[in-house]
Amino acid sequence: MSRYPLNHALTQIDDRYLTMVDRSIEEVQTMRQKTLRTRKIFRTVLIAAVAAALMGITAYAFSSIHAARQRQLRAELQIEENAVSGYTEYPEASAAPSAAAREAEPRIQLISSLRQGEFQTVYFSVSPVPEEIARRFFFGNMEIEFVYIASNEEIPDEYWHTAGSTADAVDKSFAHPVPYTEGHEAEHMIESSSQTGLPDENGNQQTVTFEVVDPAWYKPLLMQHSYDAETQSLMLMCGIYREQVDLTKPVYFSVRCLDGPSVWADPDIPTEEYIAGYAPVYLEDYGTVTLEAADTAFVSLPLPEPIHLVNPENNGNLDILAVRLSANCAEWKITHDDVERIHNLNAEDPDFHESFEKQLQWIRFQDEILSGAFLRFEDGSTLQLNASAAAPYQNGVVTLTSVWDATIDIGSVRSITVMGTEYPFPESLSQG
Repeated sequence: MSRYPLNHALTQIDDRYLTMVDRSIEEVQTMRQKTLRTRKIFRTVLIAAVAAALMGITAYAFSSIHAARQRQLRAELQIEENAVSGYTEYPEASAAPSAAAREAEPRIQLISSLRQGEFQTVYFSVSPVPEEIARRFFFGNMEIEFVYIASNEEIPDEYWHTAGSTADAVDKSFAHPVPYTEGHEAEHMIESSSQTGLPDENGNQQTVTFEVVDPAWYKPLLMQHSYDAETQSLMLMCGIYREQVDLTKPVYFSVRCLDGPSVWADPDIPTEEYIAGYAPVYLEDYGTVTLEAADTAFVSLPLPEPIHLVNPENNGNLDILAVRLSANCAEWKITHDDVERIHNLNAEDPDFHESFEKQLQWIRFQDEILSGAFLRFEDGSTLQLNASAAAPYQNGVVTLTSVWDATIDIGSVRSITVMGTEYPFPESLSQG
């Protein structure tokens, strides 16, 4: 349903209903000798009833889309089938004083959340998002972004207008649509490339080449999956880094719609000048809600000693210290000979290029380890894992995370195979 002005709606009341009321009024006037004021009351009651019905339809539409999205996510993530712990669903908010105000007032609606390794994945809706804005978000080249802040402290307005690299700013991050491919993504892969942001020995930007799902095929599916034109409601998801926010306490979660070109940086402008002139344009402020989340159970693989491997590119030693599973990811705790060196890279160091090449050697080896690993279930089926997109580092230990779509029943996992060796999980799985 599109937004429907009330004064226009009232003009659509069928005259037959008003005529019926008029006749009833005449009978009442004859029987009870009421004044003309009675007719006005009856007409007012009818108009109010029709208006309430229209508003009720709007409220029902919002309620229906919220419930439908929760059902949709439960099914896509296989929450019930796999007895997933820590999946939190949020009731529909009712902060707006009326259905009409509720339709017009920008707002966030939390849908659900689930931990995924180092991140808390949060699914939510924002409305109203005009269809033109939604299309620019899905099909434009960074024309529209939805930016969020998650913090244990209240979020002052000035944080939204401060560049993220200054000391007094909190982290602002970008939300994105909920993935959806109908299972045919393998048929629509194309080659793409991207700059690494780091120079080679000659000072030229280094690039990496990879395969991605064809955006021309994928983006219309995302639009259909995530946007509801009736309620102008857009479903999004984001990952809140658990090291930055304490999710055992209430979290302030705020979202705004950003005009992307207003924050694009000119690569020729010095960083200090860009920060000083940072002037984002927010098209909508969807407000702030309080987020609370239940934690997710993990299953730990008991290792009597670390899994020791040797990197064939440099003969360096790598140890897998721990592996643990949740319903939607595997976490790996890893260390190796050059871990301190490559996680403290400085482009000004005289041996930067040598250290950078070392880093690439270890990234390739870690990707080989993770991409070749798979889980085996009690029914004999397997799940191939994947490489990690991020590698948080702390005190000599790197945390890598393999993630997958939907979820698994961790109680049915019987082993994990790493570099050709199978490591069994115990029959009585421990959570930790």
